Order: sequence, then C-alpha cells, then structure tokens
Amino acid sequence: TMRISMNHTFERRVGIWPAGFDEDGELFCNQRYGDWPMEVEDDRMNPWKEPQWYLLSYGKTASASSFTEKKEPKYAVDENVQTWWRAATAKCGEWIQVDLEKSYTVNAVQINFADDGIDIPVPGKIRGTTQARYIEEKDHVTRWKLEGSLDGKNYFMIEDKSEADTDLPHDLIVRLEGVQARFLKLTVIEVPYGQTACISGLRIFGVGDGEKPEAPEFEAYRENELDMMVKIEGTNATGYNILWGSQPDKLYHSHMVFGNEQRIGALVKGKEYYVRVDAFNENGITEGNGVKILRG
Repeated sequence: TMRISMNHTFERRVGIWPAGFDEDGELFCNQRYGDWPMEVEDDRMNPWKEPQWYLLSYGKTASASSFTEKKEPKYAVDENVQTWWRAATAKCGEWIQVDLEKSYTVNAVQINFADDGIDIPVPGKIRGTTQARYIEEKDHVTRWKLEGSLDGKNYFMIEDKSEADTDLPHDLIVRLEGVQARFLKLTVIEVPYGQTACISGLRIFGVGDGEKPEAPEFEAYRENELDMMVKIEGTNATGYNILWGSQPDKLYHSHMVFGNEQRIGALVKGKEYYVRVDAFNENGITEGNGVKILRG
C-alpha cells in the first residue's frame, strides 16, 4: 500500500505492479513507472516493458473556480498524494483546469479525489472494539465532467459522468487513439456526503512531439551504512528514476524524483550496490549511460 496518512495514520491506497521471479529464482517487483497507465496483456508479458504514454501535467499551470488557502490548484499537478486542491465551496460546478502550455496527444487522464476530512455527524452505528469504526452501507456517487480545449475558449467533451451511478475516487479515462488538447478542465458535480471538491491529482498522460531528455550525469555515494545520496545533472528532463540493485542487470529497486538530489534510506549494511539514473519527459524515457558501483 502507498502511504497518505494525512487524515489518519493508516490512510493508504492499494497499488498493483508487475512482479515475478528471475532466472535465478529471485523475486522482483517493477515499480519504475508503476502509477502511470500501462497495458496489461492477457498472456505472459514483459514485466519490464516501459509505458507508451508519458506524464504531461507535472508542474504545469493550473487554475480553478475557487480555492482554499494553502490548497491552491497547483497542488493537483505536483505528483504528491499528500497535497490537493480544495474548492472554496461545496457547490455544484466548482472546476479546476490544467494548461499543458502547448497541444499534446492526450491518451489518458487520471482523476484522483482527495479526502479532506468529512464534516458530517456519524450517519450510523459505530461498530467494533479496539478498532471501532463506521462502515458505510449506502451507495454514493462521484459525478463530474472532463472537457478539453485547444485555445481555452472552445471546449469539447472528453468524458461526461455528470449522471454516473458509480463512486470512483481514482477514475482513469483512456483514449487509445488520443485527442489533441492543450487545456483540460474538470468540473465537479457531486461527491459523497455533499463535501467540498478536493483533487490531489489531475494527471494527464500522452505523447509529445519533442526530443527526449539527454542521458543524465549523476553522483551516488554512501552517507552511512544504510543511506545513499544521489545528485543528478540533466537536460530537458521532467524527472528521473533512480535504480539500484545487487547486479547491473538486477536493478530491482527504484525511486522516482522530480528534483536533482535525493537521499535514499534503503540499503543493507555491508552490501555492494549498482546504481543507474534514467530521465523522462513528455516525449519519452532515456536510459542512463552507465551503472556505478556503490561499495559496501
């Protein structure tokens, strides 16, 4: 599970990633781009296959109909599940919009609603003893509509769930053929319990028509027996994937970053590691030039 822990210590989300055993019987789990849209094949698949659609929305300009202090629209495009945009009211029709700054082929949009407390009396019986809780048995709905535009004036419908009978707080809209759009606007119609609209991620994926980032240069060193520091120098990159493992062809651990420096506290005392840094942007992924040895 992925930790959120903003409303409660055990506030989590469940994640599923490709996993298996290599030819030596060693267990691996590929989380390199694990929360990006990926094709799942019916038969045996390559667990290390890279995604075909890339993150377009990180750090782009976001605007909204209204917002609450310290919960501005920018927090819907910062790739941080612990921050979110919150509208100033719970009225129907509050909206948030992302400007991709140029037209892209958009293939998928993930809409992540956030929980920001629930300002209502407990609607039923509290059950349990040491872990007392209320279990909702009533069906609720999450309703919205997603529109696209090339100029920010004329909009077309991408997905209309204004009359949906489902409650999907982490919905994924896929357009295999792609749509051309620069602006994407989400209008919230209804959320459970009539609460204020909160979006932790209006995540947009597709393919740009520019150049991939250059292979980054990096420095990796052990700060102590358990921690390593990685410092990166790159060009034209949105972010980086730091990979490390016990052998050059077994880089089974990964940490995605959007900055140029990251401390990683996941080493084993006395163990030797190999490290590589890949770069990505809206146009693709570039594998790092080489692997560096991190001595035990």
